[in-house]
This record gives sequence, C-alpha cells and structure tokens, in this order.
Amino acid sequence: MKKFDIKNKNRFIVLLIIILLVAAEFIRSNTYIQTENFVFESSRLPESFDGTKIVQISDYHNHGGSYDKRLLDEISAQNPDYIFLTGDIADSICTDIEKAENFLEKISEIAKCYLVWGNHDYDIERQSLDDMRKCASENNITVLENQFQYITKNNEKILITGTVNQNFDYEMMEDYPENNEFSVWLHHYPEDFEFISDISEEKGCKADLIFTGHAHGGLIRLPFIKGLFAPGQGFFPEYTSGEYSYNGSEMIVSRGVGNSGFTRRFLDPFHLVVCELKKI
Repeated sequence: MKKFDIKNKNRFIVLLIIILLVAAEFIRSNTYIQTENFVFESSRLPESFDGTKIVQISDYHNHGGSYDKRLLDEISAQNPDYIFLTGDIADSICTDIEKAENFLEKISEIAKCYLVWGNHDYDIERQSLDDMRKCASENNITVLENQFQYITKNNEKILITGTVNQNFDYEMMEDYPENNEFSVWLHHYPEDFEFISDISEEKGCKADLIFTGHAHGGLIRLPFIKGLFAPGQGFFPEYTSGEYSYNGSEMIVSRGVGNSGFTRRFLDPFHLVVCELKKI
C-alpha cells in the first residue's frame, strides 16, 4: 500500500511539474519579446546605406497597456534608422483603434516609419481605417498602399515598395523603374513570397529583401515543426519565422508583437526583428 501511495505521489509531482512548466511557457510566449538580429549582405546596396539598421514590427493587433512601454523601449534601444511596419496594426476583433493610433504616434518618434496594412486593418470599419491613415500622415509615417518610392541618403537611393495583397494593382508597376536598383518590399503575407520575387523580376527591378508577418509564427512551435497553423497557409505552414531565400530574393518573416482576439501562443514568443544592411 505504501509503495502504491509513493508511486501515486511521484506521478502527481511529475504531473504538477509538467503543468507548471507548460503554464510558465504559456505566460512567457504571450508576454516576452524576443529580439532577433539579421544581417543582409548585398553588393547592390548603395554605399551610403551600408550599416543601415531596420526594425520590423508586425501584427501589433491593438495590444496596448503596459506592454507598449516595454515594446517601445526595446525598439528604441536598437537605435534604428528606419522602422518597417508590416500590417495588422489594428485588430478586427478587439477594435479599439485608439491603442493602435497611440502606438503609431509613439513609434514615429523613434525613427522614420514605413507602413503597409494587413487583413485586420482592412477588416475594421472604413472610418476607423481612415482615422488610422490620418494618424499615420500626421505623424510623418509613410503608408504604402500598392505604391513605391525612394529612400534617399547622400544622393544615393534604394527603392521601397508596399503592397496590400497578391491582387495589387498592376498599373502601379507600369511606372516601376527598370534600372535594377536595390529594392526592399513590404507585404503582410509571407505566402506571397515567390510571387513577389517573380513579378518584381519580371518588371525589371528585383525585390532583394522582403519583409512580411501575418503567420504569428504558426502559433504553436514544437521541436522540428516550424509552426502548427498559419492563416493563409493552413496546418504545418512553410513560412512562419526568420529568413527564407528564393530565386535571388530573401524574405524575413516576423512572428509579430501581438495576438489577435483570443488567440494565444505556445513556444512562440513575440518577435522583434532587427536587420542590418551590409554592402559587400
């Protein structure tokens, strides 16, 4: 009887430890901000942009609260030259856009920002999106909705393009430069990676570096599994986090810095991307 009791007690202790570890990881995955550093090297990068540091923010989803200070402090600590926001700043489930607007105001004080919207941004009420556009404009945030422009430094320039989805207006690309300049592309959906690489090459200005989000890291990340599920890619998605290469283009996928609605993460902490450009 004592042996039986000891066995049960040991099993209970093991089970309790497992539950505590799972709970601790669940809390960590939904509060901790992991900063990941990347270096992108290219011989095509203009000399003036060598050493340029970019911070990418994706999938903020109206997070708000005390978390904002930690996030903004971490962004500021990177001392970025530019901040790229790759969509879902707002949330179509928790629709308090004041949090998103407050975040845009504060992040614009850190560095020059470029922004593309995501599916949640377009799914909120039209007036709310217009209000966010106005907020971005008032804070000198460049919003790219199927548009491109140049970032200029010391009379040298790189091309930056922002698109809303794979069905973007091809008329935009009729005026696309065909001079093979170094090109950065902002797009919310990582599943469009190969399409963007191919279409930009077809139009004469290959996308060198593409920044995306949307996948939330696959929500649940397990050993040897990139992620369990991602919107637009389904179960066991291909593009969830980090660097990917295809046909001369490289994509960096952010796991995002927020959660949508009631979705939560496991083994998948919030993700702050820092990318340094290097000329070789």
